[in-house]
Amino acid sequence: MLIDDKPAEKPRVSAPRILVYGVGAIGGLFAGKLVRAGFDVTALARGAWATHLRDKGLVLRDALRGTSETFHLPIIEELPPERTYDYVLVVMQKHQVAAVLPMLARNASPNIVFVVNTASGYDDWVAAVGQERLMIGFPSAGGERHGGIVEYFVGRGLARVFQSTTFGEVDGSNTDRLRRLVAIFRRAGFSPTWSRHIGDWQRTHVAVVLAIAWALYRHGCNASALAGSPRDLRDMILAIREGFRCLRALGHRVTPIKLNYFFLPIGLLVIIFRVAMRTRLVDVAMARHARNGRGEMERLRDEFLALAATSNVAMPVANALYGPTPAEP
Repeated sequence: MLIDDKPAEKPRVSAPRILVYGVGAIGGLFAGKLVRAGFDVTALARGAWATHLRDKGLVLRDALRGTSETFHLPIIEELPPERTYDYVLVVMQKHQVAAVLPMLARNASPNIVFVVNTASGYDDWVAAVGQERLMIGFPSAGGERHGGIVEYFVGRGLARVFQSTTFGEVDGSNTDRLRRLVAIFRRAGFSPTWSRHIGDWQRTHVAVVLAIAWALYRHGCNASALAGSPRDLRDMILAIREGFRCLRALGHRVTPIKLNYFFLPIGLLVIIFRVAMRTRLVDVAMARHARNGRGEMERLRDEFLALAATSNVAMPVANALYGPTPAEP
């Protein structure tokens, strides 16, 4: 039975201690919303950003509503082995993770949740922290940090057609700690779900976001400009389809199943994306992420193309699209 994109049961949420390791756009959003929901949250940041957070607090601005909130929470710059939390949320880009694995390996916290894009699996993370401590998650949210403000968008309503905040165990089990984590994020307002196939979920996600990012790069990360190019929207959709075919050929699920809407008639999809690309939501959740995450997108591209090369499935459109990243405009 497929469980992907269905709410988990609702256990009673007590007062877990949570560390957010990485206070960029998504980490800052997590920290603020969890504090607002009444949880005991600490954030790990370094240097000038840590000083700013201590002095002025964490400012979240809703990109769609224009409202702002300021949160004051404990800030640490290192994670000693003996300082433990019920959940450590590792929220950073893939190419940044290797540097923090030794610190996470030494720490004794029981649940390490990697909120990180990846197409290459979890072997390095398992080796560092052990599968018994490793959990995986990914948000339906986007935004960017500029100056001392985190501007954000949280996926709700129709936005969840594209992606839901999702958590999972590497082995696909539905554990007490997973249900508790889902309940925590539900209380914080993220409308979370869980997946029995979180590795396939992430590979599917990468297949989608790579195509969107590289189509945006053709237009200087201007989503409205991309909306005006039916040819590039068509290439974006075809690249996603090619990625899905590679995953299926390798025995991976395209999950959640709702993403099979990318196989609707391509003319219809081009019309839909011509409208969607002109919205504020896409600018915040997709275009800004592509612009600010070039290093991550290059790393994910290399991972995904290496995976796809083992499938013997041709990807002519994707290979043409995922060329060298255009220079900054």
